[in-house]
Amino acid sequence: MAQPVISWMNSTHTQKITAPFDFGVIDAGDLGPKYTFNIWNNKGEATDVSKMEDCTITTRDMSGGLGNTIGNEVEVVKNNWFHAQVDTLGETDLDQPTSIIGKDANKPIGTTGQTTKDHTGATYPTPFIPAAKEILGVNNNGDPIDAAGNYATVTLRAAVPLDAKSGKQQFKIRVSYRYV
Repeated sequence: MAQPVISWMNSTHTQKITAPFDFGVIDAGDLGPKYTFNIWNNKGEATDVSKMEDCTITTRDMSGGLGNTIGNEVEVVKNNWFHAQVDTLGETDLDQPTSIIGKDANKPIGTTGQTTKDHTGATYPTPFIPAAKEILGVNNNGDPIDAAGNYATVTLRAAVPLDAKSGKQQFKIRVSYRYV
């Protein structure tokens, strides 16, 4: 089967997020604003692709590293500044230690939603339901209600410590998965 077709969308599923995303200026000792993203697999496509399995989210430096390479230290990754809450799993832990992601932590993502309609809008005889840590790849009409098994919604927020160095932090939000 074809590899997953990933797209990051805004909180209303109406606009694609393109890199780089600007999380803005956050003062040391402050919490950043909340940003919600929808991570789709095969949004609105007419053919099936592989599902994403064992999905996790974390941060990495621009080279894919842990932010602790001498000469290329990225505090936001190295010191686990970001928090992730998986809204499609009903989580409400954005400000709790269980939501920390970065060098030392990743977080499982997925959905409890179902995909009920195909790309034409016809109802599937049996809804497709993803397993834990999965995002489906079945063809769908791209409607968030009809294709809730094909995306995960994640809210991210930075918690910048008081001892943070000033300056721009360049990093990646990484979703890792496997597919067959």
